Amino acid sequence: MTETYRASSLDMLRSDSRIVTVLGPADFGDLARVQNRVLALASLGPATRLGLRADHSSAGWSYEPGRVLEHITEGPAVDRQQLTKELTEFSHTSRPEIPLRIRLAGRYLFLDLNHGLGDALLPVDLFAYLADATPDAPFPAWASSAVDGHPLRKALLRWIVRNPRKVVDTIYGRVRPGTVPEAADRFGISDAASPTAFRPWAPSAAVATAVTRQGTTDAIRRWRETHLPGASVSAVMCAAVATAFARTSFPVDRSAAFLFDCRRYLPPSTVVLGNFAAGIGFSDIDPTSAREVHDALSGAIAKGRPIASATISTIKYKREQKAVSGVFDDRVPVQPKVRLMYSDVGRVRQLEQVSWCAEPADRAFFVIADPGRPESVMITMETIGSVVFVSASFHDNVFDSHMVHAALGLVAADPLALLAPQEKTA
Repeated sequence: MTETYRASSLDMLRSDSRIVTVLGPADFGDLARVQNRVLALASLGPATRLGLRADHSSAGWSYEPGRVLEHITEGPAVDRQQLTKELTEFSHTSRPEIPLRIRLAGRYLFLDLNHGLGDALLPVDLFAYLADATPDAPFPAWASSAVDGHPLRKALLRWIVRNPRKVVDTIYGRVRPGTVPEAADRFGISDAASPTAFRPWAPSAAVATAVTRQGTTDAIRRWRETHLPGASVSAVMCAAVATAFARTSFPVDRSAAFLFDCRRYLPPSTVVLGNFAAGIGFSDIDPTSAREVHDALSGAIAKGRPIASATISTIKYKREQKAVSGVFDDRVPVQPKVRLMYSDVGRVRQLEQVSWCAEPADRAFFVIADPGRPESVMITMETIGSVVFVSASFHDNVFDSHMVHAALGLVAADPLALLAPQEKTA
C-alpha cells in the first residue's frame, strides 16, 4: 500500500513551479554514487521530501522513494562557459509530473526540483551531501531529526506571544489604503498605471550569472561599519545589483520584492524542509539605495510582515485552491521597466567544505527561476565563504540578454563601486 503525506498549503502554493539549479565543479563521483545517495536519503521517510510525488491538484502526496531513480541521468561533461546555456536548456525540459530530475555532467550537477517539495534549504543540503567525496558521507543533519511539516501555526503564535503590541500595527499595515497586498501575486507587486502601448508576449525565461571576487562580503562588512551601520550584506548587494541595471541603461522601476525565510520566527531547534518563505512587495522604494533597501527589510522583519504574508497566502490558498503558476500576462509594454525581485539564500556554510575542484571565484552555484511577469527580473544570490553567486532570471524577449550579462559583469567586478554617492560618505 502506498504511503501518503499531507502537504502544507505553502507547499501546495509552490507545487506548480520549479527550482532549477547547477553546482560545480565538484567531486560528485559517478552516476551510481549519485543515484545510491539520493535513493538512500529518499528512503529515510516522507519527511525528507525527495521520495514524494508532488501534485498541485491534491495535498495527499504519495511516497514512492524508489521512483527517484527514474530521472537521475548522466549527460556529456560541460565546462564553465557552457553553464548558462545548459542551465537554461535544462529548465526548458522540465515536466510538471516529474518531482525530481538530476543530471550529472562531468564535474557539474544539474538539479530540477518541484518547488512544492521545498525551498532553498533542500537543494543546498542535497548538493552538500552529493558533493562530499568521503566514502561514507553522513546524511544531512536533519535526516535524523524530527521534521515539522506544518510550521506556520507554531511560528505565528510564537511571534504574537513575543510581540503582542505589534500585532495591531502589522494588521493595520496590511490593510490600510495605499499599501500593496502581498497576496496580489507571488511577491505582491501589483501593476503600476498601465502604459498606453503593449505588444503580444509569451514567456521566454533565460538566466545571466555572476561571481564576485573572493573577500566581497568581508569588504561589504567593513564598508557598512562606516557608511550604513546595521545593514545586512544582502541589502547592500541588492542595491548594487539594481544600480548595475540602471548603469547599463535599463529603466528600473521604483519598486522591489523580497523573499523572506520565515524560519527566523521558529525556535532554533525546529527543522523545516518544506516551503516556509514568503514574498513581500514594496511599491515605493528606490532599489538602488542600500539605505532604503535596508530600512524596508529590517522594518518588515521587525513588524512580522513575512509571517503575516505566509499566513495570508495560506488562507488565500485554502479559499481558492490554486497554486502559483508563474505566468501572468500575454502582453508586455513596448517600453518595459525592470521590476526587481530578490531571493537571497545567504551564506550556505553546508557548501563550504564540499569536494570542490576549483578555486572560489571559479566555482558555480546558479539558479534559473521563473520570473513570472514579463518585466520581472528575479535575482537569486548565495554566499559561499566570502564569494557571492548571483543569478538573474528574466525573459530574453523583453530584456536584451547581452545587456543583462553586462549588468551582472559590473556586480562581479566590484559591488561597492556601484553604491549611490550619498551612501559613500560617513
